[in-house]
Amino acid sequence: AVLVGSQPREVLIAIAAGALGDKDIITTHKIRVIDAYLILRGAGVATTTLTVKNGATAITNAMAASGSDKDLVRAASIDDAQYGIAAGGTLRVTSATGATQPAALVVVTAVRVA
Repeated sequence: AVLVGSQPREVLIAIAAGALGDKDIITTHKIRVIDAYLILRGAGVATTTLTVKNGATAITNAMAASGSDKDLVRAASIDDAQYGIAAGGTLRVTSATGATQPAALVVVTAVRVA
């Protein structure tokens, strides 16, 4: 893929406290995810994780969302076979394993590619 612009863009995905689920963002351009982290905006939930995905397939490892208010948890891995999302594709954050999901802000850094 050809790099269209070298300026990384951050996508801020607000996760509301409540039932486990997916939060989807439809991409307008082809992108490549290069970093991701979450910031807890209240108490975490034991064993809950948040994962950044390309549609249904994980890009990042499952990030622990079980800490304390203000904690920052960075993705420890990015799958280079999945980090490219096509224009019109789905950038997804999935919460899993805990009883509920905590309030959090997931920050995804991506670059646009051709």
